[in-house]
Amino acid sequence: MPHFALVPRLLRSRPLTKGLRYLYRYTRPRADRHNETLWPFVKVNRDDAGRLSGCEMLGVRGPATVPLSALPRDIGPEAHLILSGPSVGQVDYAQCAMSTVMGVNGSIALRARHPTLRFRYYAMLDAGFVRKRPDLVADVLAQDLVLFVTAEVYRWIALLFDNRTVRCRISLFEEVHQRAQQPQSRPDELEARLKADPELVLFDAHHPMHAHGFSLNPARGLFGGGTVAYTALQLLAWLGAKRIFLHGLDLTATTGPRFYERADAQLPTALDRQFAGHIEPAFRQASKLLRARGIEVYNLSLLSRLGDDVFEKRHWSCLLKPSRPLQMSARP
Repeated sequence: MPHFALVPRLLRSRPLTKGLRYLYRYTRPRADRHNETLWPFVKVNRDDAGRLSGCEMLGVRGPATVPLSALPRDIGPEAHLILSGPSVGQVDYAQCAMSTVMGVNGSIALRARHPTLRFRYYAMLDAGFVRKRPDLVADVLAQDLVLFVTAEVYRWIALLFDNRTVRCRISLFEEVHQRAQQPQSRPDELEARLKADPELVLFDAHHPMHAHGFSLNPARGLFGGGTVAYTALQLLAWLGAKRIFLHGLDLTATTGPRFYERADAQLPTALDRQFAGHIEPAFRQASKLLRARGIEVYNLSLLSRLGDDVFEKRHWSCLLKPSRPLQMSARP
């Protein structure tokens, strides 16, 4: 659970941190704006190749981290990415045969209904989720898994949780076009640097929201796609999965709250605002790249806003354990 009493009051003072963000914003170039939430609390460390190797926190000892490049990539041929769309609640995981599973944000809440469900990997992109749902984050930190986080998410984990209670291994990642404590790359700079790069495949450097691309080596950076699902997809492809099943990729806020939320306590989302111009084009380009590389991706959300021409849609019953017919749950 959160250890507020153990954290210096100064470091978690919201008025102070807000004031420091404004100070940073108006005293630094615009290209450094994405670093305002890190200064002056976080110092990132890099190896000789410029890749993230760790984080240091001002006044707080955070959990140990493992460089992405040091992680074993023994994921196996098949992987499942469990997201947060309402359709996840329709799946009876007790009847499913699944090996390697990755979760994001509140996916861990599924274990309350399905205690035998084991997450091997996890990804968190949104620091706001860490602050607002520390109960779920505490459950993730207590698991034997690999947790992928940004430097900002790491900052809040270090501030809110006692590192002695952290059982998972933590690896840091960053986005290619806005690296931690470095200036944001201009589109022409990014285009020139990544031209013909076999590991960082650039689709569109000049996209008005964020550069579109797909990373085949997350240790060198990841591309944003408007949702943590896109981050996680890049990680699973890099870890070696050849067949990926996407659970709960509904990508709409109009069909109801996330599967673990109540309607009156739903955290905000930008899915509807960013879907057409940012999220859908990123996944569409990624699907072409993955197919060309022999990686199959199946979308188990039949009502997903992504068309069947992006990822083939399948009913979750395709995951039924061998020789076991579908049994309808009696739960409402």
